[in-house]
Amino acid sequence: MEKKNKRQQPPIWLFLIIFFALFLLISLGVTLLFQLPWYFSIPNILGVVVGVILLVLGFYILISALKALKLSRAFGKDIYKTKTESKLITTGIYAFTRNPVYFGSILLFLGWFFIFLFTFLLIMTILFTILFYLVAKWEEKELLERFGDEYRKYKKIVPFFIPYPKKRPKIKK
Repeated sequence: MEKKNKRQQPPIWLFLIIFFALFLLISLGVTLLFQLPWYFSIPNILGVVVGVILLVLGFYILISALKALKLSRAFGKDIYKTKTESKLITTGIYAFTRNPVYFGSILLFLGWFFIFLFTFLLIMTILFTILFYLVAKWEEKELLERFGDEYRKYKKIVPFFIPYPKKRPKIKK
């Protein structure tokens, strides 16, 4: 009897730790290399208020996205299901942005930057934004292949990252 080779998910938590550490080191290195100031001088109370608002909004978006996805799908396990076993999510926070996990994470990074005003946090935010954009573009190709016209219709209606306050028509399946 032959064993089927089942695809296994890589340890996503390990990738997250490595990316975060790598981006932290790169950000610190850029700050030192270009002799940038360690922090920005914005009035502290203004920075804290803006930062807290961004953190709350980022956490809300991130939690809403993870709730809509279910935790196992959010960490990539759906990739290993067949096309017939998975479903395109277009409701909840996904009716306003196609990439709420990335958008919420960017808001979190910006929130921490405004609270602490460290230059390396701003550089990390920029690096993660670039990474999220590239990953989202890759995921978009996968979703187009997996869901075809259903995803094309969704893509026409819902913005890539930043939601805008416009009433959206319901997506017909």
